[in-house]
Amino acid sequence: MGNDVFQINLDTDVLDILRNKVNEEQNISYNKTNGKHRAWDKICAIMDRLDDTVYFLNELKLNTGKYKRSAFDFYGFMNNASVVLDCIKELAKIFDVPDEKIKKSTEIFKQLGSDGEGSDEKYFEYLRSLCAVHPVGTNRHKRYQANDFECSPYVVWNNREIWQDDCDIYAVVYTSKDGESNKRVQIYISQIFEYLKTRLEFVTEITDEIDQYQKQVISDFKKRPIKTEKEFDNYIDYLRNLDKELNERYGSDCYYPFDYIINLFELKVSNPQNQIKMNLYLNALKYAIEFEHNRMQNMSYEGFENNGLLFLERNIETSLYIELYSPRSGSEEQRRYHYNLEKISYLSYDTGYSNKQWAYNQLNGAKIFLEKYVSFEGATGDFEHYALVKLALYLDCLDNKCLINRNIPNDLKYRKGLLSDDELKELIPVK
Repeated sequence: MGNDVFQINLDTDVLDILRNKVNEEQNISYNKTNGKHRAWDKICAIMDRLDDTVYFLNELKLNTGKYKRSAFDFYGFMNNASVVLDCIKELAKIFDVPDEKIKKSTEIFKQLGSDGEGSDEKYFEYLRSLCAVHPVGTNRHKRYQANDFECSPYVVWNNREIWQDDCDIYAVVYTSKDGESNKRVQIYISQIFEYLKTRLEFVTEITDEIDQYQKQVISDFKKRPIKTEKEFDNYIDYLRNLDKELNERYGSDCYYPFDYIINLFELKVSNPQNQIKMNLYLNALKYAIEFEHNRMQNMSYEGFENNGLLFLERNIETSLYIELYSPRSGSEEQRRYHYNLEKISYLSYDTGYSNKQWAYNQLNGAKIFLEKYVSFEGATGDFEHYALVKLALYLDCLDNKCLINRNIPNDLKYRKGLLSDDELKELIPVK
């Protein structure tokens, strides 16, 4: 009113809670569909737009005196407020959240229109169309127009220089009726602000619905048994089924797929001495995969039965299977050859001739470390070289204080030699 400066204060906490909830079970959110397509990109775009646009609106000051006739600050507010509203409506649609309550509400603007079917949503859309989007021809809001079309030459702040009404801003309107004088649509900023705030508050209901959706998906997967190893003729078929389950439960882009593990179990190692050592690594993987099976069945990394970790010192989400997938001892030597080991990964998939050659160069540079555990003599093919490097890293873990060494059973199925009682005490800290 008068020369008042207006600035909205939208609650950004609801957006933080929304993002945290979406990411809490990201694999489920990632696989949510929207019609025929995956909705993940749209969900991310909505969350980013909401964050940025709400922050912009909170910083925007209206009626500062900068605009004397056309209220460009108000145009900007209405257009960006509409972005927020559209994002919220689309997010509700993606997660099947009923929004009739906010679509039919009338308590803010109290504008039912000529047919009595108006709503707060419809009136806001009329104001946005008239003021900011279609000022030279608004014709889709008949209940608020009483004309074939309306034109708005300008929207002006009511600083009581011309009119003495109590509204904050006017939309000056020319109508389609010849000879009829223009009209002024009175707009109250408090109503605009309240409307946007109530719609942003609806994000809380969407977040609650996302939580219920995630819980239902998890519950459905828990109820669906994953076939056990005994139900297959061979271990490779069992792994292929686990990979299928992994894709269905966590998506095709999930980390630590079973394709590398399948290739490892199918590999015929050229050197018999390497094969003996490789069997230790394969047995360790089979041991860990038992827990990975449980983790996928229970949809949780928590607890020994799901992660295979009796001794977990780091406060991170991991499992024995994940650790064995990429063995890391943390030893000084492994750190020294970090770059070499990173580039050797080019041998695990089709990366092109130049990358493969660079990988072999790095492998040669790290052999002084790796050949403490394996021999590359007679090795054939890119994958066998890569697998031998992984084997060497596993054996290096068994020589160092690390997560793998603490959690692999003290059994000759997995180790070159048994640990003594003193070695076990030194390896595993007493709680």
